[in-house]
Amino acid sequence: MTSIGSQQCRPMTLLQRMLILCGLAVIYIIAGKLGLQLAVFHPSATPVWPPTAISLAACLLLGPWVWPAIFLGAFVVNVTTAGSMTTSLGIATGNTLEGLLGAFLINRYANGRQVFARQSDTLSFVLLAAGLSPVVSATIGVTSLAWAGFAEWERFVAIWMTWWLGDAMGALIFTPVIVLWASLPIKWSRSQLVEIVLALLLLCVVTGIVFHGGQATKVSRYPLGFLAFSILIWIAVRLGPRKTATAILLCVGIAIWGTLRGTGPFAQGTPHEMLVSLQAFMAVVAVT
Repeated sequence: MTSIGSQQCRPMTLLQRMLILCGLAVIYIIAGKLGLQLAVFHPSATPVWPPTAISLAACLLLGPWVWPAIFLGAFVVNVTTAGSMTTSLGIATGNTLEGLLGAFLINRYANGRQVFARQSDTLSFVLLAAGLSPVVSATIGVTSLAWAGFAEWERFVAIWMTWWLGDAMGALIFTPVIVLWASLPIKWSRSQLVEIVLALLLLCVVTGIVFHGGQATKVSRYPLGFLAFSILIWIAVRLGPRKTATAILLCVGIAIWGTLRGTGPFAQGTPHEMLVSLQAFMAVVAVT
């Protein structure tokens, strides 16, 4: 598999750039519509926002020239969801600036595309790309909605927190998968492939049992949610960053699916309480 880094050594034609922009916009729209299925506080604010990872990874791997695709994708997602043309333009601007700022900070302070090669750079990614850059999107987006009357000013902080955390979760969970799989060649022996498949299968089985084993109980609410940690740590030590990022994505995906279906350790209380518990679980898994 040829990495994106080697492909960038050859200049792209205008047609190739246009195709990339169109494809990126379509992927962004699909990811945005899927992410908005989790919206609770406001139709435009979701606790997990995968498009953040798409915009961040695209700007990081391809360059800032991809911003029109991000802007167009964000605008289409929001104008067909809630708000108006004006609010959709504001939200799209915030989402675009978020990706550009995150990529700039990673390139400047966290070793660029090799951000996940060292622990210090990975910590910088958590603080800058997942912590700081989502502030731009959340602030511009929620302010646009509130100013236009599509969100109550009294709920500004609650919507802002949901928005910011959703973008941060998207960056933490999805960006490593995209960057690591796109920028590194695949070189596995047969024994390594067997170990990878068995490890990921075991993780899916354990996480599936935890989050699809029936209604939550107060006794088991918190401990059961972290049974997958031992397997994730084993994968991190044995298999490296790329497989670890993939394992985190699988674990979190199963947890989200189970919680939304009303099963697992976090499926109790109000929808807000469920999502806060789920976000805490996702954050601890991804950062650790």
